[in-house]
Amino acid sequence: MIKRSLFLLLLVLAISRLNAQIFDEVSLGAQYSQQAYYNLSTGAVTAVQNDEWDIAFSNIGQTDAGVFINESASLSGTAISLFIAPTNDWSKNITDTSPFVDSVKIYNAELNWTDGAFNTVKDPNDPFDYGWGSYSVQSHQVEGTKIYVIQKRAGDFIKMQITALKNGYYHFRYADLDGTDEVVDSVAKSTNGVNSIVHYSFESNDIVSIANDYDLVFQRYFSPLDAGGGVLLEYAVTGILLAPGTQAAVADGVDLSTVKESDYADKYSSLPTTLGHDWKAFDFTLGWIIDEDRANFVKTKNGEVYKLVFVDFEGSGTGTTAVERTLLKTAATEEIKVANETISIYPNPVKEAITFKSEKNANLEVSIFNSLGQNILKTNTYSNASILLPENITNGIYHMVVKNKNQTTTHSFIVLK
Repeated sequence: MIKRSLFLLLLVLAISRLNAQIFDEVSLGAQYSQQAYYNLSTGAVTAVQNDEWDIAFSNIGQTDAGVFINESASLSGTAISLFIAPTNDWSKNITDTSPFVDSVKIYNAELNWTDGAFNTVKDPNDPFDYGWGSYSVQSHQVEGTKIYVIQKRAGDFIKMQITALKNGYYHFRYADLDGTDEVVDSVAKSTNGVNSIVHYSFESNDIVSIANDYDLVFQRYFSPLDAGGGVLLEYAVTGILLAPGTQAAVADGVDLSTVKESDYADKYSSLPTTLGHDWKAFDFTLGWIIDEDRANFVKTKNGEVYKLVFVDFEGSGTGTTAVERTLLKTAATEEIKVANETISIYPNPVKEAITFKSEKNANLEVSIFNSLGQNILKTNTYSNASILLPENITNGIYHMVVKNKNQTTTHSFIVLK
């Protein structure tokens, strides 16, 4: 009785969370003065002022070496600008700043989280070229080859060089254009993924701590827009970027009440600008208008799936976006052992299919029973596969018997459509 009561409690909790529509407000502040880091699981929003950080370093895998510029600025402010220096000799002073104009500014590509503005000048045909430096097969490190000029928000210029990526650290230096007030620093890359992106401030000469638990970033960034006649101009937009590890699929021109996430399961993309900025448009008579027939499906790095619908955007007055957030799938997993093999089973609750995952690919015999003990499914599968539940299965608690090499393990789960 206690065990069944626990399952009933889990079912009630799952029902209360799954498919429940929750409304969140994500604010960039008046005049878009800040960035907002949004956690879908909790609805929490962490606000960071645009000027809290200046550059950022990727910390995703062993071979990435991305360096980004902070493109966010309020409507009345100025974003940081990045340029290629006229010399690659650090000892030479830079005296003429007139060539550093918008037409030669370098931007983040927003194609991934492993290539930032400092990487965009690389040769795409050279796998050893990282833009700011080149990988050396002799030293097994990326050695800095380029010097950059940065115009800070206040208008003053500095020069900067990432000198190396070695022994798990980005090494870099920056100084005034005449070489004075030089700062030499380093940022750890080998932090076991504690932060996928490490943010850094020139003002504090230190790392800026931004928790790694966000899924979406609401901010201003530059995007190439069509200026007519086939001309693309980099323009500051207010939009949303997927955090590292987050994926999304956009369903446009749909009925929001009937659209199914399963119909877009093969449309997921990790492109940071998948949600982008075009879910809204400005009308000179009506103001900001939301795309009302667009649903956004977002898969977080921990495996949860959400349906997001943007319901309001207040523009620069408050910088607030209203979001309807619905949890569609959880990432709950359970590990079982069959013939000394550990197999992960998920999700729980389940809607359409149960997935098995293990290091090996063993043969499994799976039987599913309802709460009355009736066998509703018996099939053979593998420990790296999924099985579809019967289409007529109803919500409730079920029990699964998994057999392999004469060893039997049971697993209980909740069906919630």
